[in-house]
Amino acid sequence: MAVHRKYDIAAILLVVLCILVYASFRPEFRLRPEMPAEFFDGSTFPAAKRASEEKIARAYWRCAVSEVQWKYGYAQRLPDDPPPEFSIHVAEVLNNPLSRGRYWQKLRQVWGVSATWQEHYEWNTISLRDSFRSAGQWLEEQMRRIIGYS
Repeated sequence: MAVHRKYDIAAILLVVLCILVYASFRPEFRLRPEMPAEFFDGSTFPAAKRASEEKIARAYWRCAVSEVQWKYGYAQRLPDDPPPEFSIHVAEVLNNPLSRGRYWQKLRQVWGVSATWQEHYEWNTISLRDSFRSAGQWLEEQMRRIIGYS
């Protein structure tokens, strides 16, 4: 009988551990590091200016990946005007307000396209805490229902 109890306790601990690990992982959406083709259309620029304009577009895309996505998440609506974080610091290029506005509008166009994003599963203690909070709320609702409190 004592041998079976050891296995029961080990099995219960394993199940609890599996539940904790499962509750700690959640999907996170991140912008793809490679610039989507829709973000830069080189055909609209003369051949002499195309390379420098593509460099500007890539710099703005890197800015979106490194700065903007942390302020505005997946499926959030971007504001009409670019935030201060949306700026580039490329040595050969001035931070031109016209190109900044143009690439902000391009970013707004591709922001909602699912192919622009990739899904990652990450260990996240916030997710674990949220799972515990949800489980606690569910348990409280069930207890109130059983006891008869509203």
